[in-house]
Amino acid sequence: MEGKIRRDYIVLLLASSLTIMSGATIAPGLPAIKEHFSHVQHIDLLVRFILTAPALVIVMLAPFAGGLSDRYGRKKLLTFAIVLFGIAGSAGLYLDSLWSILLSRALVGASIAFVMTISTALVADYFPAGPSRESFMSKQSAFFGLGGLFFLTIGGFLADFGWRAPFAVRS
Repeated sequence: MEGKIRRDYIVLLLASSLTIMSGATIAPGLPAIKEHFSHVQHIDLLVRFILTAPALVIVMLAPFAGGLSDRYGRKKLLTFAIVLFGIAGSAGLYLDSLWSILLSRALVGASIAFVMTISTALVADYFPAGPSRESFMSKQSAFFGLGGLFFLTIGGFLADFGWRAPFAVRS
């Protein structure tokens, strides 16, 4: 496999794990976040939103992500989405407001909407229909599953150090 194609192949596999990383790493820290922001009205609902906000934004933006990537370039937007994921996903390390953390979680959802959509389009670009695409898609599914196992375990371990620690996985 050529160097450039190999790099793109690895990037696509790693991008697959970002979708599960969005919630798996911080889920173990939710009780501590709830305790930290216990003074905030409706904290029970808002803490659950920390976990679900990305999914809501994904549902709203994914239909537009494909068109925008066709118009502005898949690789450029994928790079931007991955950088946004890193910045917004790590925001819990330094943000002190529950509302700003919720906003950062919405930005995580926006980045994942683009990563998922563009990754799927790039798979179609790089792999012709048939055995090579099927082989890659099976590897991509494996990365998704392994990412869930890996990031949930790391998130649980880091949550023992404080509610902010699981946000460090994205930085």
